[in-house]
Amino acid sequence: MKLFWPKNVKFNEALENLNSQELNRPFANEIVAFTQNLSKRFVQMRHMPEVVALGYWLRKASMKKMQAEFDKTTEGKLVLARGTTFHIAPSNVDTIFVYSWMLSLLAGNRNIIRISNKTEINEMLQVILEELTYFEVVAKQTIICTYGHEETATETISLVCHTRVIWGGDETVKAIRKVPLAPLANELTFPDRFSLAVLNAEKVAQLDAEALDALLEQFYNDVFWFDQKACSSPRLVVWVGEKFDAFWKAFEGKIQAKKYELLAATQVLKYTTSLQLATESYVEKVVPTTYFSCVMLDDVPKNVREQHCGGGLFYEYEVKNLIDLAQVIIDKDQTIAYFGFEKLELIELVNSISTRGIDRIVPIGRALEFNGIWDGQSFLTSFTREVLIK
Repeated sequence: MKLFWPKNVKFNEALENLNSQELNRPFANEIVAFTQNLSKRFVQMRHMPEVVALGYWLRKASMKKMQAEFDKTTEGKLVLARGTTFHIAPSNVDTIFVYSWMLSLLAGNRNIIRISNKTEINEMLQVILEELTYFEVVAKQTIICTYGHEETATETISLVCHTRVIWGGDETVKAIRKVPLAPLANELTFPDRFSLAVLNAEKVAQLDAEALDALLEQFYNDVFWFDQKACSSPRLVVWVGEKFDAFWKAFEGKIQAKKYELLAATQVLKYTTSLQLATESYVEKVVPTTYFSCVMLDDVPKNVREQHCGGGLFYEYEVKNLIDLAQVIIDKDQTIAYFGFEKLELIELVNSISTRGIDRIVPIGRALEFNGIWDGQSFLTSFTREVLIK
């Protein structure tokens, strides 16, 4: 067990101290002030765009809007924090635990965050630890730790927490779900998901050079901020109509202009994955380039999602009409990033999907954008409880 916060105490002592702290009311002033300090510092970290995005999400206007929506939905009700929230962070997206932690804090809860045991004190975590020294209430209600899978801390924390949040792959979720929770505790799980981009081929072809470059910039951000490993990063590109081949040539130029760092290991993995996929009956063609590979599909079987390796591998698929996409959506599919469609068309698509799939539909460029609802679940609702008084 390694404690990043609090410092110079043992875990059992830190846990006892944390659970003795009173809860806050939702959107307490000191909690909001803490989010604002983090926001101001995060937006200055220009070399880490994913942290800048986090800082932008925490900005004052965003918090005010969130509070106004919360106040509206809870008007006339007595809504309180649930207690202690246990966040288990993934190893592939460094910022994700901060989102659920901030929402739990804003709901009034105490928080225990278990970050990946691969994590050292990076720049973002250092900022968090520094800011905790200035906010006594938040500091006393927070534990940030890491430990190996062989340790029993998950069992200990799970029996004292009131909400458990699991970010991770399917196997991680399955393993942690075997660990008992306290009888009154609830649980939010965010397992492996798969996402796609849907483009209106005709409208893409009509873009002038400046508009196409703007679209490519947004698409690049969705894909490469987390090297296509974020669950909401597009991995399947669906063309409605005949695909616009010039898109990929221009995208290669965009990647070069962004000076994307191509790791040798990533290149090898994409190459070997592409070769394996080329032997499948549903693969029409494989087109490798220096920075990415396109795999043209004539069908989208369920298992193809498990074969994806990230790092700039794109499946491509064509449909005549947007609504035809409903036939290939499965439970695992999470986000559609779109270009060239109206809201009514998107609603018609969602209403035609017969599986559990698709929880988010956003314009291309906003696939990684976080809000208080994720995978169809409202964090502030799950992090609070309503006391009924008649």
